[in-house]
Order: sequence, then C-alpha cells, then structure tokens
Amino acid sequence: MVRRKSKKSRRQRGSRSHGYGKQKDHKGKGMQGGSGNAGTMNHRYIQVVKQEKAGAKIIGKYGFKRPQKRQYEVETINVSHLDQSIDTMVEDGDANLDGSTYEVNLQELGIEKLLAQGNVHRKINITVEKASSRAVSKIEDAGGSVTILNE
Repeated sequence: MVRRKSKKSRRQRGSRSHGYGKQKDHKGKGMQGGSGNAGTMNHRYIQVVKQEKAGAKIIGKYGFKRPQKRQYEVETINVSHLDQSIDTMVEDGDANLDGSTYEVNLQELGIEKLLAQGNVHRKINITVEKASSRAVSKIEDAGGSVTILNE
C-alpha cells in the first residue's frame, strides 16, 4: 500500500518547535533553567561562590596533567640531506672542498647528531658530536670519514 503522507520528522523541517509550542518545551529538563553553564546566576553561580569562600576546588576536572614539552631536543641532519646541500655549504663558506673531498664541521653549524637516512654519493669528511653507526658506515662506504667529538 502506498503511503501518501511524509514522515512527521520530515514535515517538521524548518519548524522551530516541532509541534510542541514554545521552544523550551519538550527538552526533558523541566523547570531547571537550562543545562550546563546556562543559568549561572541561578544555580551554578551559588555553588561556585560557596566553594570559593570555603577554599575548595571549583567544579571541573582534576588529576590530569598535560604532557610537557621535551626539555632537550637534538639538532640532527641526515646523510642524504648533507649530500644534497654540500655544494651550497661550500658556496656559503660552511664547508671546504679539497680536490674531490668535502670537509664539514657540523658542530660549528649547530648540528649535534648525524643520522643515516638516505644515500651518500660523495667523499665527505665530517666532524660531529654524535653519529649513528649506520651513518658512519654509509659515509665510510662512500670514501669519507666521520670524526666524533667528546669520545
């Protein structure tokens, strides 16, 4: 059998009260005066003022601390990025070129650790504070060397 009448919820679109009269009707809140922070001058305000006078904690969440930022972050560079930007470093005077071997002091540039992501295609002699073992092996396989300070 064909239904000739659309659903009530569909018919009520655009109607503010959906057939219940005033907007405050049919909320299920009774004569409470709103929910949440609504009506703070009536019910919640009194609780907060009483608690503040008593020196108690104000309504809300307790016992949770936000994760703190790390105290110390290490400046790093990958061997692939170093390999790509070595020519620019020579032009800027941050690295030296002796024949076919590049020489870089990463500690002077503020870089503390050499990491192994990527590949190296040039001979680079690097002076750095820390380096991963894979980074050292990649540099040495390309014909360069890594001098680790503070050892």
